[in-house]
Amino acid sequence: MARPVENFLEAVSGAGELVIVPHDNPDPDAIASAAALAYVYREKVGGDVAIALGGIVARAENRAMLTYLDIELRPIYEIELQPPAKVVLVDTQPGRRNNSLPAHVTPTGVIDHHPAYADFGDIAFLDLRDYGATASMVTEYVFDAGLEPPSRVATALFYGIAAETQDLGREAQSPDIAASQRLYPFTNKRRLAKIENPRVPVAYFRTFREAIERAQVVGKLVLCELDEVGYPDLAAEIADFLLRLDQVTWSAVISRHRGRVYVSVRTTEREANAGEVLRRVLGADSAGGHGMIAGGSIHPDPGESDTAVARTRERLIRRLGFADETPRRLIDCD
Repeated sequence: MARPVENFLEAVSGAGELVIVPHDNPDPDAIASAAALAYVYREKVGGDVAIALGGIVARAENRAMLTYLDIELRPIYEIELQPPAKVVLVDTQPGRRNNSLPAHVTPTGVIDHHPAYADFGDIAFLDLRDYGATASMVTEYVFDAGLEPPSRVATALFYGIAAETQDLGREAQSPDIAASQRLYPFTNKRRLAKIENPRVPVAYFRTFREAIERAQVVGKLVLCELDEVGYPDLAAEIADFLLRLDQVTWSAVISRHRGRVYVSVRTTEREANAGEVLRRVLGADSAGGHGMIAGGSIHPDPGESDTAVARTRERLIRRLGFADETPRRLIDCD
């Protein structure tokens, strides 16, 4: 049986630029996967390739990743997506609201570690697996193509896996561990340290203070609602931070950014399905994720943001079974 990388290269060979489209506001897993896939394409096919950016890259670690690993993203609206261009979605899927691929554009390929959200029978190349990180899948592409990754590519992939799986402690499968171990000798440890410990502005700490002051504990859930935040990924950062509370098994952050309401959900329950919980709360097309991690967003009508936040909070608490619990302020919990 042909290895996935061979089928991928066959699907994207030929005339036209390769356009790699990760999800909007890409995280380290999406950025690393896109960068490594571009490397494989350049080495084995030799054609032009662009990595498209939908949304923004604002989280300090992600921006450091672009800087120290020389990864270039181009705004998606500047890129021609029609044939002969070949579009590959990475760490996302067609029809999802977390990517900026126009609905009328059919991608040539889809590479993702999330379950299939629809039937994609009309797509030439499809690789969906139950891995902890998409970067682990693309790591296999690199080595199976007979390539020795340069340090910048290896460092990106290693960090992408680590960030997505919390250093192999969250939803990591045996292939994620194997990929991480195989990449480590090729990584630049100095650059990795700079990415993992970036400098952050005062506003970052101010937001975390606000989150702690606003957080409430409802049963086994710690929940925080924030007003306008500087970037969408901040909800995920705070959700990870709040889940460290020893009294809970779930955390959720509801925040707003430029008219959208963003929700991040985390859990320590290995048998749970955070993705399914959030899809039930926000709608099937508005959320994604899997067992222990999920995220999504909705775009309420102007003036309806407060109502949307209240409704999301109520649905989430009810879905997790804590509707009868009395909320308590986090900083009053002793």
